[in-house]
Amino acid sequence: MFFKTGKKGADAGSKQAQRNAADSAQAKAKQPKFNLLSNVKIGGGGFGARAKQGARRKPEGKPTRWRLYVQSMGAKRKGLEQALRVEGFRESLYEFVQRMLITALMIAGLIFVLLVIILSKAGLTVEESLVFGLVVGFAVFQVFINTLLNFPMQKSKASGKLVERDILFAARDMIISLRSGMPLFNAMASVSTGYGQASKQFARIIERVQLGTPLEQAIDQQIEESSSISFRRIMLQASVSIKAGADVISALQAIIDQLSQERIIALRRYGQRLNALAMFYMLFGVIIPSMFIAVAIILTTFVSVITIDDTVLEFVIVGIAFVQLIFLEMIRSSRPSFSM
Repeated sequence: MFFKTGKKGADAGSKQAQRNAADSAQAKAKQPKFNLLSNVKIGGGGFGARAKQGARRKPEGKPTRWRLYVQSMGAKRKGLEQALRVEGFRESLYEFVQRMLITALMIAGLIFVLLVIILSKAGLTVEESLVFGLVVGFAVFQVFINTLLNFPMQKSKASGKLVERDILFAARDMIISLRSGMPLFNAMASVSTGYGQASKQFARIIERVQLGTPLEQAIDQQIEESSSISFRRIMLQASVSIKAGADVISALQAIIDQLSQERIIALRRYGQRLNALAMFYMLFGVIIPSMFIAVAIILTTFVSVITIDDTVLEFVIVGIAFVQLIFLEMIRSSRPSFSM
């Protein structure tokens, strides 16, 4: 009995010692830690104070006038940043606008110097050469900067028209694959080749999914980057159907039928517009020039005051050709860029 009691007392004593050790460890952990190096002074300042000062971020200065001008030029071009992203430019909006500004300034400056040299040798005074060179150089700068900054948007529109040409065929092929039991990812992979620019849109979605992006998120990203309205409408229906758990095939078929009807209406409008253009073309491109030439021949035959030489005939031919080109460009630009 005595040994049992002694054993219990020893156990209780060991447990109490363990508790005391744990309490002392916790108390030491709660005590604040002092950095000895923070109290060491080097050259009038503590090491800790120097470290804090070095860790502070330096305040950014005010933007320069050049930076503000470049930013304002980029802000005036709505859709330029999206066009840069769609066309795969790896530089930011500021970097692209800055590069185009420098290019336009270099071209305008080169033309200014060449004009001043040529006009000075041609006999004009230096002041006249400088004024004429400045006017021409400024005009060249405006033309080049507008052309260079609008280039990505024009290229994006052109690629969007190429996508519109084949998107319905690719979408119908995708529906056939879906009805055969193929998943949406495999159906898009099957149309990622063979349909021109439309296939490239699907190929980008496939590439994002293979890199680990969820399918609906990859579709949403491509919708934001695409310049084709039909592609965005088709894939928006697919994304909404995936998120809502609805039938993708019926949603895609409905939007394809709607796009087909809209294109039929657009073709009918083009036919009506073409009739009006053909009438004006016959009037200003054929009838009026023919009547002018006939009347001019009659007047020169009976009235000797009016004479028509080769120079006048050349101007008439150039004017007729210019009118022909204008009407041809109007007909070409009004033609729909899609296929049924």
